[in-house]
Amino acid sequence: MRIAIVVPRYGEQVLGGAESQARGFAEAAVQRGWEVEVWTTCARSHYTWENVYPVGQEMLRGVLIRRFPVTSWHPDRQAELNLRMAAQGSLSVNDQYAWLESGAHSTPLYQHVAQHAAEFDVVITLPYAMPLAHYAAWAAPEQQIVIWPCLHDEPFVYTEPVRLWLESVWGVMFNSPEERDLALKSLQIHPARCAVLGEGVTLNLSALPEQIDIRPDQLLYIGRLEEGKNILLLYEYVQRYFEEGNDVRLVVLGEGPSEPPLHPAFEYQGFVSEQEKARAYASSLLLCQPSLNESFSLVVMESWLAGRPVLVHGECAVTRGHVQRSKGGLWFQTYEDFAGALDWFRSHLELATRMGENGKIYVLSNYAWETVLDRFEAIFRVWKGI
Repeated sequence: MRIAIVVPRYGEQVLGGAESQARGFAEAAVQRGWEVEVWTTCARSHYTWENVYPVGQEMLRGVLIRRFPVTSWHPDRQAELNLRMAAQGSLSVNDQYAWLESGAHSTPLYQHVAQHAAEFDVVITLPYAMPLAHYAAWAAPEQQIVIWPCLHDEPFVYTEPVRLWLESVWGVMFNSPEERDLALKSLQIHPARCAVLGEGVTLNLSALPEQIDIRPDQLLYIGRLEEGKNILLLYEYVQRYFEEGNDVRLVVLGEGPSEPPLHPAFEYQGFVSEQEKARAYASSLLLCQPSLNESFSLVVMESWLAGRPVLVHGECAVTRGHVQRSKGGLWFQTYEDFAGALDWFRSHLELATRMGENGKIYVLSNYAWETVLDRFEAIFRVWKGI
């Protein structure tokens, strides 16, 4: 099979769920013997969109990467529209398209898609929240373009551009049943073809000792440090819990503008190696995932692979659905829920570990990359009628 993946940023130092999803799929597909190319920009940061990587091609773990420069971005206009969307909950149709236009774009990348998409069995583009993924799909409307959207239940998902994008392409793949239900039931979108694919998950635990002591005072957050990830609420709840006399600390791994407060309840480590991340998962009491907007949540799955339970926000249908199906953790909505859950985990360490093991079984059964690629191949054959 010959596959091209269009993703705005790509590389080992690029943070983000969709970006990790694209890289994991590409590397697993290459290991299976498929021919894979990634078409991306020269940017590393979605805060600056600065062209950091050189234009041209490179090989990374068997994947051919073709990089193109970011040629336009209008951050002030995009920020203005983001603020209006947040305040009003919607934008006029003209402003919806203006939001797309204000994003980071690469004209040479779009030209490459238009010229070469027909040479591949399928071209996958993601995620929906990046205007570049929209323009890339429109660059070759007659080809077998598949969108892997990573939809979140937030204002922009209800806009006309998103609807037309999802309904115009050859196929749409979702990460979870809840994401599919958001698209088909809540948004009333009618794609030509759609299926729940899921996402593959790996975590390298081989360098860790066989026995790792669990620290019942250590909570963990891993991910982008942005208000959109609901991280400020987590900081507020952990600090309050600490100041009520509970000996806990939240270890924070990741980068972004919303770093934790300078307070003894927090230990900020920033960007760490894969080995250090694995150790953090395996040694923590639990992973906290406060985000309201997820289409899958890679960090939840990684925590389960390390055998540790999770605490998620109950208003996120996707992460709550994973927890309910796996029996791998708990969820909260209020501070009282949050504090009560921490009290329970801290006083039931064996049951907490059993929850983590439940989650591990769930991930290995559903989200190993080999399983996901088998599912992808079956979906492709059905869509092609072969």
